[in-house]
Amino acid sequence: MGLLSVASGKKNVLLSKAQSASSSKISFQEWAEDRGFEHCGVFAEKSGIMLLEFAYGLDAQTVFRSISTKDFWLGSARSNAWITLDSESPNFTAFTQFLGPEARGKVKSFRILKIDDKGGLLVFFECSYKPAGLLRVSENFAQELKNVLAASKQARLEKPTIYDTSSLAELGKARLCLIATKRALDETTKSIEVSELTIQKILINTVFDEIFFKTKKLFASPAAIYAEDSDEIKTAAFINSDVEDEILKEQLSLEFESVIGSDAAKKTIILTAGYSSDSEEILDYLLRG
Repeated sequence: MGLLSVASGKKNVLLSKAQSASSSKISFQEWAEDRGFEHCGVFAEKSGIMLLEFAYGLDAQTVFRSISTKDFWLGSARSNAWITLDSESPNFTAFTQFLGPEARGKVKSFRILKIDDKGGLLVFFECSYKPAGLLRVSENFAQELKNVLAASKQARLEKPTIYDTSSLAELGKARLCLIATKRALDETTKSIEVSELTIQKILINTVFDEIFFKTKKLFASPAAIYAEDSDEIKTAAFINSDVEDEILKEQLSLEFESVIGSDAAKKTIILTAGYSSDSEEILDYLLRG
């Protein structure tokens, strides 16, 4: 859904829908949403431990509680076989330990698939706020998931998609914005202790990817959105000039709240860097600032 703003009783709508910096490759979040998953993630093996490297619909508290041992997952399920658990299952609470307080109070079922992968163990982890229904996935789900994870990693390395000059000229000038997320993420992680910085960085990136996904959905195409790291998101979008930075900040904060909490979300900073209808100038801003 596009980003709406209300100013002086009048609605101003972003002109078009968000487009990722790598529209040719689907992200994990896009794939999960398309497949109809509610809240899910993928535990991946890192330095002998397991943690959520990908997440969709999961809050930061859940992501940071995901650190677990490989032995736990090796003993919890057979590989390549789906496990469905509900609140009456004997080992249901063994998996609620990975959820943040809010999710833990709402979860009613889990669906888990442990996948042997040449790069290490993978675990697809879905928690739902509804009772478990029928399993609706393809027979080659494991391979599909591995393909999506590979594409999602590659997508972050690609440059933004920029429309040709004629298209830009027809629409006018793009508004160049900087969305600074460092203070928001610092607020999120200040009460969380992770001894190893490498692991902390992976988990922060997992949270940031969800924020990045939500940002893309709020903006609309033709637009270019790019993030080189988890400190900031740069955008070039054709939005109404009457939409003020504070209104954009409010809308983004509301969207980020489900991931990082309201206090942290309010620390998101939005700055307008200027306007341009030149594709090379826009690209230079997105990549170099």
